[in-house]
Amino acid sequence: MTPWEVDVVAMICLLGPPRIERGGEPVTGPRGSKAWALLAYLALARGPVPRSRIVDLMFDQADDPAAALRWTLSQLRRALEGVADVGGDPLALTPAPDTLIDVEVVGHGLWGEALLLPQLGGALLEGVNPRTGPAFDLWLSTERRRVAGQTAAVLHEAAHARLAQGDAASAADLAARLVASDPLAERSHELLVRALVARGDRRAAEARVAQCRSLFRRELGTDPSPAVAAALRPQPAPAGTASLGAIDAALEGGAGAAHVGAYDHALPLLRSAVQGARRHGDPGRLARGLVDLGAALVQGVRGSDEEAVSALHEAVLLARSIADDGTAAHAALELGHVETLRAHHARAGVWFEEARGLADGDPALLAWVDLFAGMGATDVGDYPAARTVLERAAGLARAAGDQRAGTYVATALGRLHLLRGETAAARSALESACDVAAGIGWLSFLPFPRALLAEVLLLDGDLGAAEAAFDRSYALACQVGDPCWESYSLRGRGLLAAARGEDALALDLLVAAPAACRRLPDAHDWVEGHCMEALCSFGVAHGLSTAPGWVRDLDDFASRRGLRELVARAALHRAALGQPGAVELAAVLAADIDNPVLQGLVGRARPQEMPA
Repeated sequence: MTPWEVDVVAMICLLGPPRIERGGEPVTGPRGSKAWALLAYLALARGPVPRSRIVDLMFDQADDPAAALRWTLSQLRRALEGVADVGGDPLALTPAPDTLIDVEVVGHGLWGEALLLPQLGGALLEGVNPRTGPAFDLWLSTERRRVAGQTAAVLHEAAHARLAQGDAASAADLAARLVASDPLAERSHELLVRALVARGDRRAAEARVAQCRSLFRRELGTDPSPAVAAALRPQPAPAGTASLGAIDAALEGGAGAAHVGAYDHALPLLRSAVQGARRHGDPGRLARGLVDLGAALVQGVRGSDEEAVSALHEAVLLARSIADDGTAAHAALELGHVETLRAHHARAGVWFEEARGLADGDPALLAWVDLFAGMGATDVGDYPAARTVLERAAGLARAAGDQRAGTYVATALGRLHLLRGETAAARSALESACDVAAGIGWLSFLPFPRALLAEVLLLDGDLGAAEAAFDRSYALACQVGDPCWESYSLRGRGLLAAARGEDALALDLLVAAPAACRRLPDAHDWVEGHCMEALCSFGVAHGLSTAPGWVRDLDDFASRRGLRELVARAALHRAALGQPGAVELAAVLAADIDNPVLQGLVGRARPQEMPA
């Protein structure tokens, strides 16, 4: 039984048909669908919301908008008596200490808690369709996709955890739910295949691979990546090392090889160490080997993240069982890193908090925790939090003497400044990152700061220098085989061609950019999203017939992942295409994003008579 089962007295259920419970019994809900809509809006808001914004979004079509809001609030307060308070200007929803909100559990709770929710997997406000106008309709559809994405993330985590616990049957059931909810999500198919193999049902696993291949060919015109079929054939483990000393040597050699990027050498050593530790029944060495193996798979072997996540979940379980906090912290860090790449930022936050709690003040580990947490905050457009966490990461990296962490932090800060249009600060940070990465020979990472620096040069109007930097970034990304940095460099070359008026070349490059990310299932989703957005910008500006479809794809991609600035930009593209309510939605989203570049775009898109 989890703590919240004991302490919870009341529940606000927004998944599936909404309801309010007190003392285990349903209470009469508020009158009117707008009251439920307002409750969901306040529950999902990042903080108190000005009443004027709610009036504009939900009640602007009423004869007396302010009176309509007051009546709706009165209905909501009556239904929430003893459960939560609603009031103030700005308006805020304040749950009682013993009240649980299901969407909050899905976003930030433990997976075990989420699985106990009675309507997990239900749509947000299922069956509620308030007549509020096009802007709120767009907001609600956006939030439904975001909550669906969070639900999928927590189910994915739960399936891996159950697999690590040896409960393959339950893992297969959870993975099957994922496949049913989003049949074109390749990772879900791969996870289901792994769970079926672990359950001993190879025939069902082979059938799943065939069904996935047929579905992808029919719907997408392409095969899934080799990772799905590879899940049928787990990587054969080398013969386990014969002694504990040999295991330690393999762990040390494998970790060292991975550190310098020699993954072909690292993986056999780490697999041998893991196999040897299993044979010896040594949970400590096994946990450490699984962490190093998982990290190497994430960092160096494209298309292997599901295998890596399985190893890391097992490592967490083992390390917790023997109170090895350091190993558990490293495993939690790596799991948070994977979730950040997948834009499962709420799940990543859970892992980062666990890593911090177990790190025992280790500046080297905490630097990487804050680095990835800051990257995630940037991804979702929370720039003030991102700056704070990344600056703390920089100090921790210096204290630990970790040049790689420091270089990555400088790149992350450069990206943050670039997104906010602060090109001088971005250039300084990115030039430093490029110099250090080149100096320490971190060639697998170097294309990222180079591509970002090239974009700064492009924004500053130095097209010749930008071209040279983009070409170097792209060439190195291809050499090291990293589709993320290849994709981002293609995007930059497309933007450069557009700036020069070379429209045909620009279109070819911008179409190719997101496609490069999709070659394998474990790319950084933020990169793919920004490549999609650049294509939408070009398509809308040039009136291409394919632009509306691209914008729909961007909106769906970004909203499922909670990439709020990209959702706002998609809304601006919708507005340019003439969709009612889209510019109002963009303004609502941008109001909570501290980015002068985005604010400028919204300001230029909004009619001058609209209030700020």
